Amino acid sequence: MRLSDVIAKGKLSAYQRWEMTSFEENTPENKKPGTDKAVVQITESNQKELDDLKVSAQKEGFAKGFEEGHQVGLKTGQQEEQQELVAFKQISTQFNASLQQAEHLVAQEVLDLALDIAKAMLKNALTINPELIIPIIEQAIASLPSVQQPAQLFLNPKDAILVQAKIGAELSEAGWVIVPDAHLKIGDCRIETMKNQINASLSSRWQQIAEALGRENSWYVVDHTEHRR
Repeated sequence: MRLSDVIAKGKLSAYQRWEMTSFEENTPENKKPGTDKAVVQITESNQKELDDLKVSAQKEGFAKGFEEGHQVGLKTGQQEEQQELVAFKQISTQFNASLQQAEHLVAQEVLDLALDIAKAMLKNALTINPELIIPIIEQAIASLPSVQQPAQLFLNPKDAILVQAKIGAELSEAGWVIVPDAHLKIGDCRIETMKNQINASLSSRWQQIAEALGRENSWYVVDHTEHRR
């Protein structure tokens, strides 16, 4: 028996019509109203989500980049600050050393100037007041442990005349002999005994003063004040 004999003709026609109707419903002409609008809404919603994700990612990336840049900048700034601090300390140390050196040089120059002034004043004082030789002689004699004969006092001829007139008698009674010496300058004094010899010249006494002050300042060297003129 054939299949067409089992299925009635009327039923077969009805099935074919349903089948055609089912296919026809899927055609663009038979779509339900509003379907395209729903698809557009879904597409716009997805696009908005994508845009939001993109903006969020950009913000997150910017924040991360900003933080990393901030940390790098902070570290770089700290390193530069440390380098500047080290450089400042070096400059400060060099400045203090230079300042101390300058103060030392100024102090030494002031001392040299003071010695020059004192030397000039002493020379002028001896010229103006020759009797200043008297305390010089008395100090030289007092430095001797004892007077042993013969005891000779060597002086510049001009000073010898002055000393003879002032204290010659006293020196003679103590066993001293005044001896003029043209090689000695005014204000110089030399003492000789059998066991002692004292150079009480102005130059030697001045040298002792300068050495005590830690300076080299010869009595015969031209004054620094004259060099500066």
